[in-house]
Amino acid sequence: MKMAFALFEYFPYGGLQRDMLAIARRAVEKGHQVTIFTRSWDGEPAPDAIRVQLLPVSASSNHGRDKAFAQQVAQLWGGFDLRVGFNKMPGLDWYYAADGCLAERYRFPRSLLPRYRSKLAMENAVFGVKSQTRILSISPPQMQLFMDHYQTPDARFVSLPPGIRRDRVLPEDFANQREAFRAELGLGDDEPMLLFVGSGFRTKGLDRAIEIVASLDAGQLYIVGDDKADRFQALADKLGAAERVHFMGGQDNVPLWLWSADLLLHPAYAENTGTVLLEAAIGGLPVLTTRACGYSPYIEQAGMGRVMDNEADRDAMASAARDMLACDRDDWRHKGRAFARTGDIYDLVEHAVSALEGGAAVTE
Repeated sequence: MKMAFALFEYFPYGGLQRDMLAIARRAVEKGHQVTIFTRSWDGEPAPDAIRVQLLPVSASSNHGRDKAFAQQVAQLWGGFDLRVGFNKMPGLDWYYAADGCLAERYRFPRSLLPRYRSKLAMENAVFGVKSQTRILSISPPQMQLFMDHYQTPDARFVSLPPGIRRDRVLPEDFANQREAFRAELGLGDDEPMLLFVGSGFRTKGLDRAIEIVASLDAGQLYIVGDDKADRFQALADKLGAAERVHFMGGQDNVPLWLWSADLLLHPAYAENTGTVLLEAAIGGLPVLTTRACGYSPYIEQAGMGRVMDNEADRDAMASAARDMLACDRDDWRHKGRAFARTGDIYDLVEHAVSALEGGAAVTE
């Protein structure tokens, strides 16, 4: 089949972007043709077998650019067998639901503002009862929200398991790698190393993570992700923790960070899934997160950390962090290895491509 993939922007450290490219690669391996339409591409070029067509657009607002891109790509994908969107837009045969339900967040009167009205219209084009778009769902809680707000029929959803990369599993020689990497950072084995991984600092709760570290007597927080840091650096300054908060930017060696740290902080306000939670768990790294994360139940099932209520305050989160840091690290690694062996958490890409192969185009 000839497949058109539509994505607003590609950058190398986004979870949605990584999933899109992995699905595209696998589709090509299975003999399909894939063209990716995007308005910008930042990072390594796509594999030669995958065509990337840039569609730069101009508008005075983000939602205006989104709408303009959707209109432009709709003029170009008529010759394709399947149109797959990784952002919400009209005219899709399939939508990969990596983003949460906006109708749950944008309530009246906020929903009347042009920005939110435009975004909600794009969401309705995918999930509304008049749409025939099928949905690759990766978060059961978000799937239920879409059904509640749009009365989307259950039959239009295909549920996917997580798609965790196996190179995150704790290796046998982790101790040597951990010691060498921490030495590069100037950390001894007894200095608590806390880790925050992800772009989207605001929604993933970086402010909470900084508040937690500021409440602890010791520990260094390393922030691995690509986003604007000024606001959060100012918060660290205000709390007297600036010397213990380190912005490292986007990194390609995420597994090494996970194996070397002592606690992952991911106290998100909104998170459709939270892939890094599972990456940490199979790497033997305990996790402090919130119920806002779609994958948080896996952490409870594996016994790999604490899942806090979304409204938990700074003191409660800091207390949970202290308790986890006090636990024997080898116990966490033992649980992580067991979870890596038994968890059904690796096959998202294969299931996604199989769904696309089995689903004929349904839109006009």
